[in-house]
Amino acid sequence: MIAKLESISYLQNALVYCEKGGEVLYINKCIGSSSDIYQQMQKNNMFNDRCLKNTFHIKIRIAPEDQGKLNNQNWIEIANDYARKIGFEQNPFAVYIHEENTEKEHIHIVASRIMENNLAVKDNFTHYKNMDFCREMEMKYQLRQVKRVLETLKSNEQFVRQDCRIPPLEEKIASAIKQSDFIDDLVFHLKNMGIKTKIGRGIGFIDEKGVYFKGSAINRKYSLKGIEDLLSYKHQEKEMYKQGRKLKI
Repeated sequence: MIAKLESISYLQNALVYCEKGGEVLYINKCIGSSSDIYQQMQKNNMFNDRCLKNTFHIKIRIAPEDQGKLNNQNWIEIANDYARKIGFEQNPFAVYIHEENTEKEHIHIVASRIMENNLAVKDNFTHYKNMDFCREMEMKYQLRQVKRVLETLKSNEQFVRQDCRIPPLEEKIASAIKQSDFIDDLVFHLKNMGIKTKIGRGIGFIDEKGVYFKGSAINRKYSLKGIEDLLSYKHQEKEMYKQGRKLKI
């Protein structure tokens, strides 16, 4: 299992995206369509105007070989357990299921970070909490457990970039990859960060000023094949455990 959490500022677009791509499974302290939920969450968030990224977007995904092991009630229980783990169980949130009954089955949770005391739920150390949570769920639902021995990683050749426009673009691509499982996810999140994506035989990106950069020119791992590898379940599982080890040290 893989769980990913990002604090975002585009609440409405995230809700529309989740509703369009699947079905709502569960809602907490809100009701209705994505537009209704947006209005209710916005009302909740208005009491803290200092927190610019006042929304959590979470994706929880099972391994391909775990297809069919979880039913909708299991997913609802997992979503509520996750809310308690992070600390937003008393906040408005909505749970959507995508790619149901396929090896890509996963859920999205869109949640307000603003609590009843008008403070925001903290978003630090969430990677370690995600790792801990996934191990608990793997045991509880008898899912495939992450391997403890990591494969040796090939070192990527580093090169010096002269264009000052590349680092902020690379940072946005990295953030979008963290939130994504598939190319469509990547395109959606980059669009909300002001970046357009062009996909053909390869992949390229257009920044806020309309300047086009080939993916591999930004970073060699951001070729189309490289990004597909970064979005693969195997790589994300490996990264999740590797980052968790760093945080634990």
